[in-house]
Amino acid sequence: MGCTSSSIASEKKQSPSHSSNSSVDFKMAGQNLLPAFPAANSPQRLQSTGRAKVALKPGRSLMDWIRLGRSNQDLNGFNGRTMDISVEELAKHNKQEDAWIAIRGKVYNVTPYMEYHPGGIEELMRGAGLDGTQLFDEVHKWVNFESMLEKCYIGKLKVTTPIHKRVSDSTPAQPAQMKNLQQNGPSLAALKPPSGPVPPRFDWFQNKNSVTLVIYTKCKHMRRDCVIIQRSELTLLCILYIEDYIYIVNIELENKIKDNYDVRIQKETGKTEIVFPKETESQWSSIGRFLDQHNTFRNTKDVETTYHSCQIESVSEVSHDCKLLCIHLPPELSMCVPLGHHVHVQHNISGMTIARSYTAVIKSLLQDKQDKRLGSVIYLMIKTYKDGALTPWIGNLSSGDTIDISYPEGTFKEERLQDVTDLVLYAAGTGFTPMVRLIYHCLHVDQKLSRNIKLIFFNKTEKDILWKDQLDSLTKEFKNFTVEYVLSEANDSWQGQKGRVTKEIVETFTPAPTKDSSNLLICACGPTAFTEIVSQFAKELGYKDDSFHAFLG
Repeated sequence: MGCTSSSIASEKKQSPSHSSNSSVDFKMAGQNLLPAFPAANSPQRLQSTGRAKVALKPGRSLMDWIRLGRSNQDLNGFNGRTMDISVEELAKHNKQEDAWIAIRGKVYNVTPYMEYHPGGIEELMRGAGLDGTQLFDEVHKWVNFESMLEKCYIGKLKVTTPIHKRVSDSTPAQPAQMKNLQQNGPSLAALKPPSGPVPPRFDWFQNKNSVTLVIYTKCKHMRRDCVIIQRSELTLLCILYIEDYIYIVNIELENKIKDNYDVRIQKETGKTEIVFPKETESQWSSIGRFLDQHNTFRNTKDVETTYHSCQIESVSEVSHDCKLLCIHLPPELSMCVPLGHHVHVQHNISGMTIARSYTAVIKSLLQDKQDKRLGSVIYLMIKTYKDGALTPWIGNLSSGDTIDISYPEGTFKEERLQDVTDLVLYAAGTGFTPMVRLIYHCLHVDQKLSRNIKLIFFNKTEKDILWKDQLDSLTKEFKNFTVEYVLSEANDSWQGQKGRVTKEIVETFTPAPTKDSSNLLICACGPTAFTEIVSQFAKELGYKDDSFHAFLG
């Protein structure tokens, strides 16, 4: 399940056809069963990192598009010839039957792609005749559009001035900033975001045995899993996730350091120290040479997706169509995935680069079965689809095979759990994956007996329920954890809940709304229609926006 996260923070229009016993068959995700949700121009839709998918016509799947691209048909409209395109010419092609779009300076004829677009024709038309780079990045910047639209490429976009010019690009460095450039790399003065966290400050110190990098983040929610470290010979790259931004330290060190290191974080100030033992005892004359992007602070939405070639360590069956992959990161990379975040998996299928997002899980829900190799392995729980574009390949992976994994992304904030006394989780199928670590965190890491955790788990049949034995074991061990299984295709022997998600179910299993919304958190993940209808019901029942978090896929 590729679940990305989004907080629900806008009003939804209620369809007249919806009644109190409304339900949705989440196998039909994307069909016209629901009102537009979120509303087309709502802040939620504009800010969401998830993709709203629609039901495609038969013969319009991703694999069908790949086959069309290999059929030698004229998809760019000029028999494969390319040319430079002016902004004025681009603007003329803004109709469904004649639609061009520019992404990162390249113009594509997306007319033949219309019916293949997972987000629907209307969504793709938002960028027709325009530079759609910003729209593309808001929704799925991790998708390799160059590979996807290769046969639709018309040519380069001719512009005399940048269409989307950042203020920081034109801000001259001041003398004081130039002094900072010499000492600590590029100045942050011109890179400070108009809103958001204050840019960090970088420093370092040493003794004869070690060198310590210091980043003053001023973020009270800094954690070890917000720090990524990558080493190669003398090159050291550190990436710190600070709210919705990343801070980069990129240095060619003066001398060698050892593989082991320590990350120390002061919770009150966010001060982060990374201590590296020196390979030989000595006093360095300097930290080394600052490299490209050192001391830069950027919004995560402006950062290109980077992949690393990793190795499959093991593959185990979770169910008849779902597997648990243990993935070993490259030895030079230390990367933890924050709670509720996901990574992208990328692979070339029939000449086209395909990427999908998957929420990181853990080895087991049971405390004595955990993998303690922090930062060196990640676990993904992936359902295979016979007609899928990427999962048939994933389903055939075995120990020793390689897989490309991105840096983590996501919007869920672990600190949101701090005051929660009731955590209610609605999951459908592999929408269970974001809930895995939430459950483990609340039962084993941040134990609070006063916090009630409730999982309402929707599946087709009993054999589809993931980790049912582990969930049942936890309900016996922890009095504050309960699970309700709901099956849409249950057999006659099933004694539990039957059917699909309804407003009555949401009302029954969720505590009544209160004035203090910080005490309640409702999370939902599954096919798009499932997640949206749960949030719709929650809104109709009076739950506040900040009481709901949607993991969108």
